[in-house]
Amino acid sequence: MKITYFSYLWDIHGISAGSAIKAIEFLDAIKRNGHEVFLEWRTPQPAKNGRDAREVVRESIKPYIQKYVREPKRLAGNFKHLYQEYKLLASQNPDIFFPRLSYDNFSCLLLSKWLNLPTVVEADCPPTHEWQAFYARDDFKLGNLSLKLELALLNHADAVITQSSQLSNYYISKGVSVKKIVTIPNAADIRKFRPRPKKQALINQLNLTDRVVIGWIGAGVSWTGIEVLKEVFRDILKQFPQVSFLMLGSPENMEFFRANFQQNGVAERFVLPGFVPHAEIPQYLSCMDIVLAPYPKLDFFYASSMKLFEYMASGKAIVATRIGQIAEVIEEGNNGLLFDPDEPKELFDKLRLLIESPEMREKIGQNAREKAEREWNWNRVAEKMIDVFEQVLQKRRVGQQK
Repeated sequence: MKITYFSYLWDIHGISAGSAIKAIEFLDAIKRNGHEVFLEWRTPQPAKNGRDAREVVRESIKPYIQKYVREPKRLAGNFKHLYQEYKLLASQNPDIFFPRLSYDNFSCLLLSKWLNLPTVVEADCPPTHEWQAFYARDDFKLGNLSLKLELALLNHADAVITQSSQLSNYYISKGVSVKKIVTIPNAADIRKFRPRPKKQALINQLNLTDRVVIGWIGAGVSWTGIEVLKEVFRDILKQFPQVSFLMLGSPENMEFFRANFQQNGVAERFVLPGFVPHAEIPQYLSCMDIVLAPYPKLDFFYASSMKLFEYMASGKAIVATRIGQIAEVIEEGNNGLLFDPDEPKELFDKLRLLIESPEMREKIGQNAREKAEREWNWNRVAEKMIDVFEQVLQKRRVGQQK
């Protein structure tokens, strides 16, 4: 089977790093199952070797005009995509066209129709909702055009793969047929993320010898939920002198921890390496005894946390928010502990249990790893996706015989 995957992610090594890693991981797993895969990044990435004079000028005026031109510019970009993508698809002649749902995109819809391609859409997020609620809330918009384009592609597609039941329900409420939608959550690479001894050189470098280490990893600046940690961490610092904290993340995340904890004589107990490349995260995870996924309580929490699955694959004792898919994956007291983000005391109590019980940490970590090996890994994701592709092709064959 030949599969062509289109992604329009911008800055795949920066703000979209997690989604880019996901695509690479599940497509590699599909390849390992003997299929041919074409991965096409459709949006040119920012240059890494400096900016020319024109780019400097554009960047200087961008803050003044971007809110007015962003949507028209993205829509106009489809016409360039159409020509380029037609040539790509005609030359590759895939059995399955597999585009990632993207804001203001309609080239995929037109090409799927014109070329009569069996089409499966990856709906990793609700792009119109995200852009209008988070990224471009005050931008000029052409009415509901973006949402109409989004739903048109989903309704035309042979199948739609979402990452959570919450996202599936959202699209069903928008009129997408429940028969088309398949929920396939995210996962982890259980070869890269696995239980391992603490990396002693890193322990020494970070001054974490003989410490119980509470850790957190967060690349983005939205949906971190780290505000709930302020009160809880202060209580932990007072009551458990053997505990240190290892926080990885963006500059904004690090500034939050510096502003709240690098004072009053506790700075040495907060280790803040900042952003760490994904390939290096397993060695930092090895240094952590307890890991956190404190996502905030949102009315529409549709995420499928790769971080959670990487924690599980690493065999860590997890404390996570009792919301959305997280509450479906984590079985309380078995492969993790859950807390209500509106109840900081509950988070403190769960952390205290794990700090005081190495045996509980070990048991939860082992159970989490076993669950990742059975279910939450990219090989299982690939198998489920391939099953969707085969069902689509089978339905097409039956339809042609009638």
